[in-house]
Amino acid sequence: MPQDLPITPPTAFGLETFADLLPTRDPIPGENPGSFDRFHEAMMVSLGPATPYEGVIAENLVAIEWELAQHRRMRDAGLRDLVRRSICTAVTRQKKAEYDAALDAAWDRHVDAGGDEEDWSPDDFDRDAAWSAGNSLAARVLSSDPEAQARACEEVIALGMDPVEIMGEAYRSQDRSVTHHDDRLRELEGRRREVKRDFDALQRARPVEATVVEP
Repeated sequence: MPQDLPITPPTAFGLETFADLLPTRDPIPGENPGSFDRFHEAMMVSLGPATPYEGVIAENLVAIEWELAQHRRMRDAGLRDLVRRSICTAVTRQKKAEYDAALDAAWDRHVDAGGDEEDWSPDDFDRDAAWSAGNSLAARVLSSDPEAQARACEEVIALGMDPVEIMGEAYRSQDRSVTHHDDRLRELEGRRREVKRDFDALQRARPVEATVVEP
């Protein structure tokens, strides 16, 4: 039967919060302001440490969970960047093909009009503009607006690309912006299991009289 173990508040140990046992955590650029504090508060309420030592272990567990969440965010940002680059490359390739076709047609008209290479001065291909167009399409593909995303995916398909294959290629990529975080996630998940096992053992060994709660 489950046991309802009394929780000793941090104030019983002269603390306002068990977080006072550890150095203050400064925010890191890229995190949503205030998100760690809300995450920390909810996690500590859920874990319910009852002694300073449990508090330290709980803080370690919260830190691991937070780092896991941040590495997932960073990995996903890396995946989105790979998708963006794939789309930009495809758009640039299409724009270059259109430019070459238009250039050939312009050359034929120039020759038909009696022109030659000496008086032929076409504009150069604007690679920056093509890449910018690719960035614009990629932004819409990655949009949080489902309708805008669906329309953008249709444009990607028109380029001869499969959106699912683009995503798959990003996941298969050996780019360190993705693989580094995947490796770190595996390490952190192992640490989480170990720390949670220690925390659960501490809770089971609390020197308190348990109140049995009937199911």
